[in-house]
Amino acid sequence: MTGDSSVSILPHDITVRNDDGDVLLFSWPDFVTTICEGKSCFICGRSRREVAFNDEHIVPNWTLHAFGLHQKAVTLPNGQRTVYGNYTIPCCKPCNNEMARTFEDPISALIRAGGDAVQDHIAKHGGLLPFTWMALIFLKLHLKDRRLKRHLDRRLGDDPISADYTWEHMHHLHAVARAFHINAAVACEAVGSLFVFPIDAEQTDFDLITFTDAQTMLLQLGRTGMIAVFDDSCAALSRVMWIVEKITGPVSTIQARDLAAHFAMANLDLINRPRFWTRISPDRTDVVIGGTTDSVPLFRPYDQALFGSLISAAIPVLPAVAGMNAEQARAALLAGDMNFLLDEGGGLVADHAARSSLIKKEEA
Repeated sequence: MTGDSSVSILPHDITVRNDDGDVLLFSWPDFVTTICEGKSCFICGRSRREVAFNDEHIVPNWTLHAFGLHQKAVTLPNGQRTVYGNYTIPCCKPCNNEMARTFEDPISALIRAGGDAVQDHIAKHGGLLPFTWMALIFLKLHLKDRRLKRHLDRRLGDDPISADYTWEHMHHLHAVARAFHINAAVACEAVGSLFVFPIDAEQTDFDLITFTDAQTMLLQLGRTGMIAVFDDSCAALSRVMWIVEKITGPVSTIQARDLAAHFAMANLDLINRPRFWTRISPDRTDVVIGGTTDSVPLFRPYDQALFGSLISAAIPVLPAVAGMNAEQARAALLAGDMNFLLDEGGGLVADHAARSSLIKKEEA
């Protein structure tokens, strides 16, 4: 933590509580043991001995109702399938109710009103509400992985899906996601990239993908698409702005996934990463979450192989591509030689042609 003479300055290995015992800041060790690897409420950190619990749907319950998902199956990272209605994470009842009031009620109203309503909200109030809501979903998805076996065959070991996660990298994500609970102010530097755009929902009206290491998520709700990057202080958006500016109408779901891969790659390629901090007043009544960034973000050169790995993971089922059989198309995608977004003139394509030269030229 950093700050001036008006704030308390404590290292990240100390958990800070207010006079009522509420956690204002989890230390890195406590975040890992209590939130990531424990069985406490993922918002407040209290145990079942201290407060009543109920299950929090990882994909919010109103979303399941709105898009008829309760009995539909989600494929987990280990290949197992479970219905969305049973895809839950432990959460105490007070925090669950608080999240419903703070996020679910207003977000559901905005989504039902359409994409323009979401854009209007961001223009008037900023993007913190949808950004934090998406951060909560991303966090829940990954905390759930701690409770799921990586291998369905027990002979291959008992490691959880999250065995390779570096939980400390999600410390800031967790701080921002729970800021509402402690009434913390979130500075603009603590918030990542957020892009809201229209999607043609003829093929599907719901989609959700994550890029764990890039802390990037795509969420499609009907005709509204949202991409969020959680730890970049908006740097990724600056790198892909040349693509974003060309999106003047609805994109397909597969094009949205292509775009999300570009956001993820931009974050992975960011060299001068932001440095996040939390400031707490001496009387522990005021909390500010912020970040320190350089004036200009710097990125590594475009890596075609990296993009290929990201977009290949984002699009596991390819549509038919003109001039290629399925094996050729998959190889081209993995090599980073396929682009579903832009034609050779830089315009948004209406089909799924494989085009690569423009993307490589602009991002090089």
